[in-house]
Amino acid sequence: MRGYIMKISRIAIALCLAVFIVLMLSASSFAEAQDTGKKITFNFIDVEIPAVIEFISELTGKNFIFDKRIKGNITIIAPTRLTVDESFALFTSVLQLKGYTLVPAGAMTYKIILSSMARQSANTFTEDTVPIDETYITRLLPVKNIKADEAMKMLQPFISRNGHISSFGPGNLLLVADSALNIDKLMSILRNIDKPPTYAEPANINVYFLENADATDLAKVLEGIIKGTRAATRTARQKKDTPTKESLLTDIIVTPDKATNSLIIVASPGGYDTISQVIKKLDRRRRQVFVEAMIVEARIDKLKELGSKWRASVSIDETPVTIGGFGTLDTAAMQNILAGLTGFSMGGLGNFLDIPITTINSDGTFGSSSMTVPGFAALFDLSEFNDAINILSTPQILTSNNQEAEIIVGENVPFISKSQRDLASTSAVLSSIERQDVGITLRITPQITEGDYVKLDLYQEISSVKEDSENITISVGPTTTKRATKTSVVVRDGQTVVISGLMQEIEENSVAKTPILGDIPIIGWLFKHKTITKKKTNLLIFITPHIVKDSAQMAAITNKKYLDFA
Repeated sequence: MRGYIMKISRIAIALCLAVFIVLMLSASSFAEAQDTGKKITFNFIDVEIPAVIEFISELTGKNFIFDKRIKGNITIIAPTRLTVDESFALFTSVLQLKGYTLVPAGAMTYKIILSSMARQSANTFTEDTVPIDETYITRLLPVKNIKADEAMKMLQPFISRNGHISSFGPGNLLLVADSALNIDKLMSILRNIDKPPTYAEPANINVYFLENADATDLAKVLEGIIKGTRAATRTARQKKDTPTKESLLTDIIVTPDKATNSLIIVASPGGYDTISQVIKKLDRRRRQVFVEAMIVEARIDKLKELGSKWRASVSIDETPVTIGGFGTLDTAAMQNILAGLTGFSMGGLGNFLDIPITTINSDGTFGSSSMTVPGFAALFDLSEFNDAINILSTPQILTSNNQEAEIIVGENVPFISKSQRDLASTSAVLSSIERQDVGITLRITPQITEGDYVKLDLYQEISSVKEDSENITISVGPTTTKRATKTSVVVRDGQTVVISGLMQEIEENSVAKTPILGDIPIIGWLFKHKTITKKKTNLLIFITPHIVKDSAQMAAITNKKYLDFA
């Protein structure tokens, strides 16, 4: 009996020792499994969710709180061995697929709830150390360089179905409720878009030497561009309510230096590159226009007295042919008139004709010759032509494209602007004198357009002192007459345009008398008579523009004018 008891005792001791060894081995395996660096096999085939939760709890040492209503089977096939952290991340992803999520409830405790209820139960994190798994959390994300509203609009498409994002304007913060893994992705996107603007570059002082443009004029143009850019940027900010990238032109300062015809530009490297490209396109050599003009005053009454002879031409088979006409042609007088018009390039309008004329040779015989005249010209009784036609001026001027040119030919006449009597002397009169230009004024602004056409903005003024000596007093002063026209025409290069219709009527008084007897009061009218003559004149203005395209054409015009006056 005693031996039987001892045998039983040995068996019991052996069993206890075996159990102890098994427990020690299990504890060793569990400790080994809890080492995050070790890897385990993680495979489940149609296993209920609570069983998987229990396994993960034993594997990771984490506590899980869940309702008994959490049901369902899951299958996990992982052909490769996983670490403990990888196994936990895989577990949270599987729960997400089944409509559940983990919400931290302590240091090592998680609640397993429906994903739709996660917003109310999620913990809030602000530090960088957060779980990177499918655990549902709430995270505050600070936005440093852009508006939180704008960042929210860009991140909204990446929020999960049960996630949420909102902005807090005063603190420029984003509040994101989503899985920790998805929030980590959102933070990566935010780091790429929340960057300081690249336009903040240090400003440098640059000097740009102009070749053709005027520094003062170009600086005004650039200043207008810069002001317009600033206004547009300000408007865009007000509409979007977001900090947009400013144009590189808004912080540029341009100052002209007239002495060196250069621009001093204070700008960042990027801004200077932008403004210099604009300057290069504006700093170009402008074409020039050589304008010839002839201002003619015709007395209509004399023309009626003289009668006119006219010739006109048409082109038949590209050959000018003279048609019509009456009266005789004084060729010698015609040559004199045409010689006086050498300063005018065209001399008339239409085709030029070679008119055959008869000449007398030195031996008394008759010969034939020809004379070139304009195809359309009013040819008057040339023996009295100077009484009917008065060429007032033939101005010629060279100007740049879109640059106003002005010619003034006349006198600077004094006029009384203000008179007052001296209080100390009733006879003394104090007068203030102002001088005004009286004569011919021609202002022309050419603009070269497509197809070698020239748009001319013209202003022509003819003023003179009226010959009315009887009405001139010290207090009133002389009377002036003025005829002016302002118009805009389009003319082809080398073509002539005529402006007319500036009519004027002048009344002249003349007295013829017998010396001494004509000066006797009352009866003196028996020995004198007074004549009143009315003159009506028409002002004709001929304008011919020539586009000067290069230096060779300029030299040709210069040589021609030199030969005309040689």
